[in-house]
Amino acid sequence: MRSDGNCHSSRLRVLLVIGLLCWLLPLMAAAQPLRFAPLPLEDPKIIHEQIGGLIDFLTEQAEVSIQWTHFRDYGDLLTAFHEGEIDLAYLGPLPLAILQRDHSHAQPLGCFREADGAPHYTCSLVAYADDSLFPSEIQGKRIGLTQPYSTCGWLAVSEMLRAAGRRLDGDTNQFTYAGNHAKAALGVVRGRFDVAGVKTAIAQRYAHLNLEPIAESQHWPGFSLVANTATLSAAMVARLQQVLASLEDLEHKPALAQLTAAWGPQIRHGIVAPRECDYAAVTDALSYLPWPIPGAPITGAPIPDAPISGAPLPETPMTPEKRITSLQQASGRPAEVVAPMPPRAEAQSQAIQRP
Repeated sequence: MRSDGNCHSSRLRVLLVIGLLCWLLPLMAAAQPLRFAPLPLEDPKIIHEQIGGLIDFLTEQAEVSIQWTHFRDYGDLLTAFHEGEIDLAYLGPLPLAILQRDHSHAQPLGCFREADGAPHYTCSLVAYADDSLFPSEIQGKRIGLTQPYSTCGWLAVSEMLRAAGRRLDGDTNQFTYAGNHAKAALGVVRGRFDVAGVKTAIAQRYAHLNLEPIAESQHWPGFSLVANTATLSAAMVARLQQVLASLEDLEHKPALAQLTAAWGPQIRHGIVAPRECDYAAVTDALSYLPWPIPGAPITGAPIPDAPISGAPLPETPMTPEKRITSLQQASGRPAEVVAPMPPRAEAQSQAIQRP
């Protein structure tokens, strides 16, 4: 009789423990910060300035804590997402398509509008204006790319050159991965590259350094905020989706539009629902994109900083008449952007302005 009573008491304790765990675990999970990773488009400080307002907005409106995680390499970010080390990511269309191909838990929550209100953007091939270079003349040139898994890297540049009857991996051209869009653009200014492929909106920020676009890609869907449904609960994903949905149709929400006006230019114009983001173009591009992408490093290895094809790039000496005397550092601009460089044209001392 006593034995039956003990068994009943033990079962009751087990049920109580299970019930307590069921109550506590969601609370514990909610207390853990969401691990957020943005693509390394530029220096981390600039990235914080550009999309920090959005993350603060999510933190406040969704009542969650968000922890930033930075990666130098796109591939490492995608691997971390796949392995459950990232809950939320800010991704371009090609990284998203690559991730979704191998990881069904990558769910875009919407894509951001560009300045013209469209939920898509373009990449540009930029050159130094004084060189008067045409895409059809890109033979034996030094080409700067962002990163292997960047939409404006191999994918967009090879497309633009192919339209001009040229090849990125042919015509005695040499290409190098600069590491991010800013480094690729400034590589042309420094004289390291003859041309470079970068996001058009970023290229426009360096127009005052005499960079000009000589070709423009097709439209690619806007950058997306992507949830990892393998690490986030359905309730959390729905909460994030609801907050982001409030950023739709900002033209009819003056108070909210005033708030977002202080955000970075790539996110201040609002967002559209995933169904309105044309991801089909990127999915189609994967069918003809060489795999592995030429020059893509082994996961965790450094991004190659030497030319992928042909001999190493020679240092090109600059003549006195092709030298910028100096670049003054604008307040807060990372030192790497304004470090002394072998310049491409004679000019007065000038500052790189913040976007």
